[in-house]
Amino acid sequence: MRARSEASSVADGRGRYADPANRYFAGFAPPWRRAAAATVDWALCYVVFLLVSIPLGMLQTLGTVSRDAGDFGGVPGHVLQVVAQMLTVVPLVAYWAILLPTSQTYGMRWTDIRRVSMRTGRGPSYAVAVIRAAVTTVMGAAFYAVYLNSTAFDKGDQLDSRSLLLLDIAWVLVGLGCASAVLMLVTPTSRGLFDRIFRTVVVDELEATTPRLGPWGPLDAFDTSYR
Repeated sequence: MRARSEASSVADGRGRYADPANRYFAGFAPPWRRAAAATVDWALCYVVFLLVSIPLGMLQTLGTVSRDAGDFGGVPGHVLQVVAQMLTVVPLVAYWAILLPTSQTYGMRWTDIRRVSMRTGRGPSYAVAVIRAAVTTVMGAAFYAVYLNSTAFDKGDQLDSRSLLLLDIAWVLVGLGCASAVLMLVTPTSRGLFDRIFRTVVVDELEATTPRLGPWGPLDAFDTSYR
């Protein structure tokens, strides 16, 4: 009953997503295409992360040396360390925050799917995109931390109490991510936990409500970017 209720709340009579502005209908993107898009996006993010980590790692090392040497009480060195660490995730947040309002990240363009707001039928607003970008980056960092710990030889035996707490939080986030993936697999609209929180849906195969037909098929093009 819940699955049918969910589907009817976002779909037309043929089980498709109906644009609130009545411009188009669309199918719900299958999980495998979403997974392929996410693979491309995170591969790009990982490359960006490695590129920015090189100069920022040098700055962090400089801050460590300055802190250990006690320059000006070690405060400037510590600040430089923290700032360098924080800046490594800025390009990742920017990647999602800039592309989500267009309704298509690079991975989504490759798989020809779109993430749109259920309220507008367009990409999420910039405010929502920034929040979701931060959440997405934190989730990615959690999966990465759990992976590194799971494949490490000492399994976190040398971590201090603060690092162990962060690792426990990472495990909780990974659990939420897995629950979201399961939800996406078992519901007819393929909407995961975070789609529901941010009121978005991932669609494909857009079809105009009133198509304009040409000699070789429909001429319709859809701008689903946020406005």
